[in-house]
Amino acid sequence: MKISQSQLERVLAHYQTGIKKPMEKKAQPQDQLTLSSEAKLVKEVQEAIKGIPEVRNQKVQEIKKAIEAGEYKVSSQDVAEKMMQRMMVDNLIEGKSQGG
Repeated sequence: MKISQSQLERVLAHYQTGIKKPMEKKAQPQDQLTLSSEAKLVKEVQEAIKGIPEVRNQKVQEIKKAIEAGEYKVSSQDVAEKMMQRMMVDNLIEGKSQGG
């Protein structure tokens, strides 16, 4: 196969124009994230929880004062009820996380 001078010049001209021009960037598709209504609700709840302090200092101070004054009394009935409530909630959460 023979390459003529004109063919060589055209190839070189084309090659040189490609070098001089910066490569055009093709538009890349953008990633998208779509949240379900449940996910949006979870996000809202998480944001609301962030605003709640973990320790209620005023309540702690009230209880400390009551203990120091010997006035802090908790009924065994209240303790038992709270323990049962907590156990029921834990069981519900475990059941959901295990798919049951």
